[in-house]
Amino acid sequence: MRSRRLRRGPPPEYQGATASRLWRFPSGKFAPAMPDASLNIGNARTLRWTDPGVLAFHRQRLGGLDFFREMARGGIPAVPVYSVLDMRLTDVERGYCRFECDPGPHMVNPVGGIHGGVYAILADSAAGIAAQSWIEEGFVTRTVRLNVDFLRPLTAESGTVVCEGRTAKVGRTVLLSDATIVDGRGRDVGRAQGTFMVVPAGGSGKPAAAPPAAAEREFLVEWGDTDTIRRASAGRTGFEVMSMIADGRLPAAPIAQTLGFRLDSVGDGAAAFLCDPAERQYNPLGIVHGGVPATLIDSAAGCAVHTKLPAGYSFSTVSLTCEFFRAIALDTGPVRCEGRVVKHGRQVSVADADVVDRDGRVLVRGTATCLAHPLR
Repeated sequence: MRSRRLRRGPPPEYQGATASRLWRFPSGKFAPAMPDASLNIGNARTLRWTDPGVLAFHRQRLGGLDFFREMARGGIPAVPVYSVLDMRLTDVERGYCRFECDPGPHMVNPVGGIHGGVYAILADSAAGIAAQSWIEEGFVTRTVRLNVDFLRPLTAESGTVVCEGRTAKVGRTVLLSDATIVDGRGRDVGRAQGTFMVVPAGGSGKPAAAPPAAAEREFLVEWGDTDTIRRASAGRTGFEVMSMIADGRLPAAPIAQTLGFRLDSVGDGAAAFLCDPAERQYNPLGIVHGGVPATLIDSAAGCAVHTKLPAGYSFSTVSLTCEFFRAIALDTGPVRCEGRVVKHGRQVSVADADVVDRDGRVLVRGTATCLAHPLR
């Protein structure tokens, strides 16, 4: 069987990338990042959030339970990624956390369903806050491992989604939490388990006497009609469809525009995404939320599987496991997530993915199990 050459987007003649959006390959050369696809733009949304420096001020002064209770009451601004994804922290008790979320069109995957990364961000948030509710001032928790099982698809019409997190085991240095996700009709749509490590809070010196001004941030995102991808998929193989997204002939998924990542290349059983860390991806600790690299892994692993599918077929992720080795922040620079199929079957396929920095260090590693099905 003739091997397919790796397709990399965008076309070589594209010269619009700025230095901050360039990727350095092992050769030392830089290649332009893929431009935002502008085909059939019919939707736009202005994302708004508060300067995360305000959160850092309060997190230095409060233990986990008091900090998140105050956020739930509205006394502390919401975390950037919560605001971007319309997540509302509604209740926090010792060992318990509850979120509500209204799925929107800016959260969907290439074929119109809510992206699995949204499940991961909800689950990591609820399970993580349940764990942090046990942590005293001067310490925080970091996600070490996250496993998400996808039980039912969500859409932008699923109604208000509720995600609850509960601690299952509390230790001095390691905590375990579970999370459940329920749709607007009360049906279980996802379950997750998280492992969290206790670490000293960042920062040095005495906390500031007053918080910084709560500067509001805004960012406009636009996305194309996902029906364009659905129509293209009907008569093309998965490899052809993914190649068209990579080189800009088909629009990127709305979730990619919302969180700031892009499909860079595809091969036979392989796919790679690029992502520039951004403030709107931040968690309460002033680093990129763990659900964001989980979204990258779900995307890269899933698209790698998609390249193996025949015309008229799509896939759904049924399980996602991520292990976190290093934090990601603005000063990390652009990261790359490379997915590859390790086992391909007629219905079930397994793919691995790594999130790496410019020096090739693995920051997050994950595995996704995907189920192929006719395009709905």
